[in-house]
Amino acid sequence: MRKFLLTYWIGIALLFGVFYWELSPLSVLLNEAQTFITSYLTSLTLAEGMMDGTHIHISSHYSLVIEKACNGMIPYLFFLASIIAFPSTLIHKFKWAVMGYVIISAINTFRIWFVTQFVLQGRNNFSLAHDYLGNGLLILTGLVLFTSFVKTRKRKPLKKNQHSEKKENLNNNIQLNVSSFNA
Repeated sequence: MRKFLLTYWIGIALLFGVFYWELSPLSVLLNEAQTFITSYLTSLTLAEGMMDGTHIHISSHYSLVIEKACNGMIPYLFFLASIIAFPSTLIHKFKWAVMGYVIISAINTFRIWFVTQFVLQGRNNFSLAHDYLGNGLLILTGLVLFTSFVKTRKRKPLKKNQHSEKKENLNNNIQLNVSSFNA
């Protein structure tokens, strides 16, 4: 557990430093591309003419803007750090990194559409839809993805002597617990 947490926090620092920090040229390029992809996918879900670049026009005086923080990279980087830190095969991690990107991008597009629908009903709905419901949906998506990643990983089979040692340790623990109970 300690190794996972240490690797997770180091992974977060490295991933955000390389792929999200504004001073990283790779980050700027990647986030602009991700924002473009997110804006394009969102435009497919909205009425014709509602979207102009990264702006979603609600009225002539009010629009929503898809920015770097709205492009889905933040939840994806948190998810990626968790699967990198968790013990599994590289193939399993790669498969889930790709699936996670696709699913988080799709859910993020749905989130932006959802926020837009709420704001169309009333501008005061933005905070509820964006800050609570939309971001909660992304957090839930990341948790479900990570749980699925953990549940579908293949565990290495124990060698015979490892199995015997684990069984012996279990028996010793049971005997210690019984003797401490009787005392």
